[in-house]
Amino acid sequence: MRDQERRPAHLIEAVLLVSARPIGSSDLRSATGLSDQELESALAGLRERYAPESSGIVLREVAGGHLLSTNPACSAAVERFRREARPAPLSGAAHEVLACALYLGPLTRGAVSRVRGVNSDAVIRSLIERNLLVEVGADHDAPGSPALLGVTDEFLAATGASSRKDFPPLDSLVTQEELDRVRERLASSGTAAGSEPS
Repeated sequence: MRDQERRPAHLIEAVLLVSARPIGSSDLRSATGLSDQELESALAGLRERYAPESSGIVLREVAGGHLLSTNPACSAAVERFRREARPAPLSGAAHEVLACALYLGPLTRGAVSRVRGVNSDAVIRSLIERNLLVEVGADHDAPGSPALLGVTDEFLAATGASSRKDFPPLDSLVTQEELDRVRERLASSGTAAGSEPS
């Protein structure tokens, strides 16, 4: 049976099933060949089919896209199954690096280390391997054009955020004095710090 002969919901469901990351509406339209109206109608049907009250799988809207994931109500069974394969919990250093990338990023490895006051290369490598950090460009003004790091869609999905704007503003978490110290460290490296996620 050709794609055109299948129900729109089947096409979306199949594409979502093979993706480990959220898929935006434009990518779903491109993959399935559906119109805006067909896509929205099919997504509405899938939301009903995968409602938390009636399914072990739910359709979530995170990081600006759609993702099939397990129902949080089933988490105890899922965690028992995954216990042996579960990655080690994130360290305090990993949380600090992610906070730098989220609130001040994108930043180079050197800038992250300057903000934290300690070499962060090993932590950054581990977060890249876990798909929580990714290279998003390069700082062409710095010698050697080092890579710039930012948080990934997987990070947003893991935190349940749809975008960086879902996090509290930086100036609500730290004092102005602390923020000024961070900005001084970044200014010494030619990198400017923002006051909240963009």
